[in-house]
Amino acid sequence: MPWSDIPAPYRRAASLGGYALAAVLAGSEIVILALALNPNVNADYRAYYIDQTTTCLNRDATGSYTLGQTVSFRSDGAKRAASIKVCGWSGSAGDGTHSLGETSRLRVKIPPLRDSLMATLQMAAVIRPPQITQRVVISVNGVRVHAETLSGKEPRTVSFVVPPAALGKADTLEIAFDYLDGIPPTPAASDIYKRSIKLVSLRLDAI
Repeated sequence: MPWSDIPAPYRRAASLGGYALAAVLAGSEIVILALALNPNVNADYRAYYIDQTTTCLNRDATGSYTLGQTVSFRSDGAKRAASIKVCGWSGSAGDGTHSLGETSRLRVKIPPLRDSLMATLQMAAVIRPPQITQRVVISVNGVRVHAETLSGKEPRTVSFVVPPAALGKADTLEIAFDYLDGIPPTPAASDIYKRSIKLVSLRLDAI
């Protein structure tokens, strides 16, 4: 039936319905665009995927830990190490666990402490001339506790005190490694992440 043969009241109703549908569709597109530009996601997701202010995506990894225990990050300790690796790490290998990106984190659950902790780590620098050193800044529960410059291919034993100010009353230690000299990807090493260190082992002792 031609449009002109449709009674005027029905034509007006159809036109209004078309305008209303167009308005609904336009409103939906505006809402979708607003969500795309400012999605309602948690802070960790936003920092990693949207703002890209971190290369270390937080995950729920908290391994129990017995003070005085040495955790190996070589292949022989892969299962144990996996329970405390939060982000910024590769899988365990024969020479240790390689860092990935600009930050790496570990998280361990510990018994209540009254005093300080002594942390002992074995780490080695990832070297690719002209980059022959790696600077590492270590924080515990948001408190900077140590800075180290690694050089050479052999692992180095690094020890430092974690003071009560970093422990507080927390039963969890969040250990962050920030890398200032990470080696960027190249055609010869095309991984998407920067490389900085190889972590070989970790030990915590009450003082």
